[in-house]
Amino acid sequence: MIQTQYTGANCPHCHRKLTLLLTEQPDTSWALCFHCRKLTSFTGEIPLKLPASKLAPTQKQQISDFIASLPVDDHYQGPGSQLRLADDATFHRRWLSLAEYERQFSETLEYRTPDLRTAPATCKWCGKALPQGRRSFCKDSCSRNYTKVTFTKRSTPTVPYRIACRDDFRCQITGVDLAWHNRFGQRIPVHNGAMAIHHLVPVAQQGTDYADNLITLSQKAHLAYHQNDPEMVAKITALREQRLAGPGGEKMYWQ
Repeated sequence: MIQTQYTGANCPHCHRKLTLLLTEQPDTSWALCFHCRKLTSFTGEIPLKLPASKLAPTQKQQISDFIASLPVDDHYQGPGSQLRLADDATFHRRWLSLAEYERQFSETLEYRTPDLRTAPATCKWCGKALPQGRRSFCKDSCSRNYTKVTFTKRSTPTVPYRIACRDDFRCQITGVDLAWHNRFGQRIPVHNGAMAIHHLVPVAQQGTDYADNLITLSQKAHLAYHQNDPEMVAKITALREQRLAGPGGEKMYWQ
């Protein structure tokens, strides 16, 4: 069995680039998407979508044996890798914690929650003028609502959240606003559901979770890049080369 990637071979579910697993039998091959963890079998011209739970024991063993035969780099389990191989032969994404980030890169990720108000003397939640003596919220209920959205129910891991904070919740290629707007029309520092954090040097190529290796993109721009849109690929590649040449470039790769 041979592992390869081919331009134009994209996942039918999430449209990311597929990893192709070619068997010695010319009439059967496999395609594995590491993003949505979907497995597709191609027999002749008919694609058969197979989630891991539907595989026969012999098929699971075949895939496990194949993965075990790959070089260590192809297992996506190098030092500090963020993709973990599970028992069902699928890969699961796990972001570094702040403690792991500091230990691996010998520095802290300092970006804090940004103040997205257009006027400093207004409430962060409802936009009304602040009463005398208050700096952020006009009343306690606004403070509670803001905290609930930005912390208690944020549902975004800390590292990607701080990268989005650094980038002001805007796509770094198109400039699209990716912050959530509440019912008062205020920009709130959580994503609006159309945001992606992209690795300039892919994890599969020993890319790290270092801040310089991460950028905020809209899902549309992210998808266009993974579908090999020439303009998007050129812009992101130029940004990657710029950061690789910077002071933090060496930390974008595992040494």
